[in-house]
Amino acid sequence: MLKDRIKERILAKFKAPLEYPQQCEALAMAIQEATGQTLGVTTLKRMLGFVKGADAPRRASLDIIAQYLGYPNYNLLAKDLGEDSDISDFEAVESIDSADLETGEQVRIAYQPNRILLLSYLGENKYRIDESHGSKLQEGDIVMIAGFYVGFELLISDVERGGNHLGAYQAAKQGGLTSVEIV
Repeated sequence: MLKDRIKERILAKFKAPLEYPQQCEALAMAIQEATGQTLGVTTLKRMLGFVKGADAPRRASLDIIAQYLGYPNYNLLAKDLGEDSDISDFEAVESIDSADLETGEQVRIAYQPNRILLLSYLGENKYRIDESHGSKLQEGDIVMIAGFYVGFELLISDVERGGNHLGAYQAAKQGGLTSVEIV
């Protein structure tokens, strides 16, 4: 079962009550839309305490919940909440959180093979792609990113190109980001 603080964050993002097990189906669809990954309705019911089951959810399920909440993985979500993850150890990760940036600051990220992005922070987790080398993202794209973490993939909750919303996007799937820096 998920900790209460995580459930509260899910409810805040979902913006609908979860009072009955049947409502988990709508949440599962919202999670899939936001992350591109499937989390089973029964798994959600167990994680939210509607159905009895295994005490500790699987790591993959916890990572999907974390991604829905804007984190690359569960360890970073637990760390942000000041809680200990009982399935893994914490380790220092070179990172940049969007919440720590000022509007107008630029971030340069790199990942394999030879991909480099220069992004300008627009506020509220939005960035404009100023330079794109080797990436499917294009100059001028507006992207929603909660943070950048070396060693983890880049999770973009929305890509806007020419006024059209293209949906979520994942980059650096193999090996994660190799560098992040404020320029």
